[in-house]
Amino acid sequence: MSEAVVSVVDRGGSVVQLMEAMGLSLETVERVSRLWGKSAARNGGQRHLLLGHLLDTAAVAGLIWDQYLSRAFRQRLDEISGERGQLWFMWVCGIHDCGKACPAFQAMDAAEAAPVLAAGLTWGRLPADRQNRWRHDVAGAVLLMPRLITEWGSEEAAGWVWPLVAGHHGTFPSAAALRPPRGAQGRGAAWEEVQRAVVDVFTRAVGFEDLADVRPMESLRKAEQLALSGLIVMADWIASDSSQFPGLADAGLISFAGARRRAEAAWERLRLRGGWRDLALPENPLDPLTCRLGVQARASQRELVERAWSMPVPGLLVAEAPMGEGKTKAALAAAEVLAARFGLDGVFVAMPTQATSDPMYEQVLRWVHTFDPALESQVALLHGRRRFNAWWRSVWEGKPRPEGEGCGCCENGGRHDAVDVTADDFGAIDEDADYGMVSAQPSTDRATNPGADSPAYWFLGDKRGLLTAFAVGTVDHILHAARPRTRGGSSRSP
Repeated sequence: MSEAVVSVVDRGGSVVQLMEAMGLSLETVERVSRLWGKSAARNGGQRHLLLGHLLDTAAVAGLIWDQYLSRAFRQRLDEISGERGQLWFMWVCGIHDCGKACPAFQAMDAAEAAPVLAAGLTWGRLPADRQNRWRHDVAGAVLLMPRLITEWGSEEAAGWVWPLVAGHHGTFPSAAALRPPRGAQGRGAAWEEVQRAVVDVFTRAVGFEDLADVRPMESLRKAEQLALSGLIVMADWIASDSSQFPGLADAGLISFAGARRRAEAAWERLRLRGGWRDLALPENPLDPLTCRLGVQARASQRELVERAWSMPVPGLLVAEAPMGEGKTKAALAAAEVLAARFGLDGVFVAMPTQATSDPMYEQVLRWVHTFDPALESQVALLHGRRRFNAWWRSVWEGKPRPEGEGCGCCENGGRHDAVDVTADDFGAIDEDADYGMVSAQPSTDRATNPGADSPAYWFLGDKRGLLTAFAVGTVDHILHAARPRTRGGSSRSP
């Protein structure tokens, strides 16, 4: 990286200054500076330029790394990136929308398209029907894949990274789906230069020397790739909230330093956090049972916890015992052991029904409180009737704690009317809604005057419940999350 480029990055200069230091032509600088990522019509009345959204997402990823990711996943990303895990994580999250630098996306809004056309980036007639419309997530994979293969030196090195871009709206295309309609991806030298510049400018802005410098040293395992894919979506959702990240239509105001400031302020307002973080190993092997849960350990409980201590790697423990043997408490104790040993960061307690989830929620609340009282406000109850659970209302709506035993879930005259509490106004992705992600509406769960230690209501949005560090809910949440979602042919995981 040249001294001029390093100087711009170090002093927090704008992307315009960075492009000039990189020696890009005036025409390319002007064209990149016109590309939009969020339209004014669907972004709170303010256009947000594409580079601004990429950098916002990378900045959010930096905070996810610092305050949300488990120790185990941080260590794994450090391993594959030569101990530059946070930098690499920011890059892979931020690059997700590079495919918006194509005619198919830039033409979607006439008002936003006008300055792009005026800068000399043109296109012909594009497919108007939804079925044949060229999607920006797939366009990003098509844009990025040949460059990664060329600059990383092999198809294998790039072969697990480009699907992370193609799948950032939750489904992964088949190879046959990577064929753009005529003109949709962009043709000619002007588009090629602009698309190359978007990738290069973003890559340098976050701190890499060039795209070749980003190459991972090894591949993640399949399960890790899927986890990373979900984290990219999480970073995108947060950075797409126009109430937290207002649009910037002047490229001279966009910088990575500015994106970091915006992300830090948004993170604080949303009160996002992870779970245990770096959970210490218990001093005594049975402390999670005897001290934390106050259990006089039965033989079956002791055996389960001992098995958790002896497992060489994280895995599956199955406990079978008669009712009343204390399987639940033994499972919670085993979860603590596994989390402390392997650097994991939370628990989802899956129950067969809503009725069984309610009393379990109270039990998990009490258990989590023993680690840190502040964690109690991060325990989510994931089912459609949670509003009728008195413990839920006490924690998430600031209501008085229930008195006596039980979950208090049959109040309101015994009625269990279903209430839709999943939608909110965090993370609306607007133009992206055309690609299967519906913009959210204000949440009925939101507290009127949340305090500094209040729960993070962002996690109550549609499809976000399993992102909470601690949650209790029905088992269908897990089953639905594991269901493969593909388009355009055969299944493909990243």
